[in-house]
Amino acid sequence: MFMEALISKEMSSKLNILQQEIFANNIPVVIVFEGSSGRVIGRVINELIRCLEPRGVNYVHIDPDNWDGPKSVMECLQKTPAKGMISLYDRSWYSLFINTSGDDQKHLDDALSMSNIFEKYLTDNGVYLIKVLLIATTEVLKKYGDQYGPHDSKKTFLSIDHIDPVKYRTVMLDHVFEETDTIYAPWDPIAVDTIDKTVVEAAAVIQERLLSRLKHVPVLSPVYIETIYPNPRIGMDLNKECLPEYRGKINKLSDELAELQVKMAESKRSLILGFEGWDAAGKGSAIKHICHALNPRGYVVHQTKPPTEEESAHTYLWRFCDTLPDMGHIAIYDRTWYGRMMVEPIEGFCMDAEYLRAPAEINNFEHILVKSGAIILKFWLDISPEVQLMRFQSREEDPLKQWKITDEDWRNRDKWDEYDTRVNKMIESTNTPHAPWIVVESNDKRYARLKILKTIVDAIKEALDSDGKKDGKN
Repeated sequence: MFMEALISKEMSSKLNILQQEIFANNIPVVIVFEGSSGRVIGRVINELIRCLEPRGVNYVHIDPDNWDGPKSVMECLQKTPAKGMISLYDRSWYSLFINTSGDDQKHLDDALSMSNIFEKYLTDNGVYLIKVLLIATTEVLKKYGDQYGPHDSKKTFLSIDHIDPVKYRTVMLDHVFEETDTIYAPWDPIAVDTIDKTVVEAAAVIQERLLSRLKHVPVLSPVYIETIYPNPRIGMDLNKECLPEYRGKINKLSDELAELQVKMAESKRSLILGFEGWDAAGKGSAIKHICHALNPRGYVVHQTKPPTEEESAHTYLWRFCDTLPDMGHIAIYDRTWYGRMMVEPIEGFCMDAEYLRAPAEINNFEHILVKSGAIILKFWLDISPEVQLMRFQSREEDPLKQWKITDEDWRNRDKWDEYDTRVNKMIESTNTPHAPWIVVESNDKRYARLKILKTIVDAIKEALDSDGKKDGKN
């Protein structure tokens, strides 16, 4: 049976026109709907979708019970829209964090702090965020609930909502709302009433917010890079040579890593390994030796290339979300999100403001991943200019390795000093305790491989031992 639209033709036309202007101005819009009743949220979103051009709208449902480590948290970022598109979130990071915090107040407060950081990242990068809170009391739902759709007693995927509505309503109204009602991402609370009143009020709020965004371009505060962390590159001897018995030592470390992978697969941990360094520093061979020790079912190697057209239409960190590891898995990056702090500013691929925001945004990104159970290790492979030249010449002379050397490699070498300055600034602004930089002396590749493997083994052991103590197993 066809249901008559609850939003008037006049208001529907205005929303459609606003959608076209949002598209023309390349503004990505995220509209978050939260509330204790999934039926209410679903019906309100459904009525709004009827007013809009469907090719410009994405519907997103975040299941608060679908927790699988860092990738689950970053699904909220992965689902954000491209420029000119609108994403309607049926629940969001708020339901996810409320659900996973249990009765742990500190866990919830940490999560809300991450929420504010995440929303600041979105707004700083041009995403317009609208947050609608549909407040439905038990009495109202008893009185008007049937208007929002049939109650599904079988709890199919169409209706199941993994939240405790009483707890959600209490926590959301008493604490979450207050802590996350910010200037850059305020809440719009709507008291649920009859379906027509609720839908029309939600549409009016969204119409007003979109009009406001089109009239007023947000002004961002100036930012500066803070170089506040120690730089292990200073005073480093790049000529450290491999210790005796290299083969025996690397085999022993490889065996340990294989055993730790099995233990990690049973844990709530994941591992993120990021490799950066000079061209010809040995990133590829180091990654190859790590992979030799691992079960291929549990890891993926990602080579970070220039962004595609689709990736460029989203915020910078968006393209890395889909590659993050599930719980128990390992993600290895041959070059990482740190391109924003090296090649992009040098080659003019990002604006000055984007470069200056990068350290804080990346630190927050990594902090959220660590809070979600990830172990993050970032390796900078350091070599001298003389060793790089020798390796470049060796590649040119070897028919099997000539594909590894390009004109771009030689061009980048001419900018050694500029890259060197950028690298130091990058490390000194992002060498955080939770996601440290490990600088690897790589003039001797065998020494570098041993140091990298030992660092990984030690870090996994430390994390799993710490988890064991928390669980009372040790």
